[in-house]
Amino acid sequence: MSSSNVSASMPMISLFMISCLMAVASAGNFYQDFDITWGDRRAQILNGGQLLTLTLDKASGSGFQSKNEYLFGRIDIQIKLVSGNSAGTVTA
Repeated sequence: MSSSNVSASMPMISLFMISCLMAVASAGNFYQDFDITWGDRRAQILNGGQLLTLTLDKASGSGFQSKNEYLFGRIDIQIKLVSGNSAGTVTA
């Protein structure tokens, strides 16, 4: 790669890096962006608003909703089911 090609691609690389940093800086906060709608103490916001835990027990579950309306969205979750007997567990 010649030095002119490298120097020509530097603005693009810089723009990409700035975009990545802005995406990290604008990461959501559960305290600011969500309401716990039901579940008494089975729903908790932890780690300064960076983690939401929802618990399902024999009596009930828990829920949350966004304070804003969106046309599209994405959420990543990790579910830990009861070993050997998770029949009837509903995720929607």
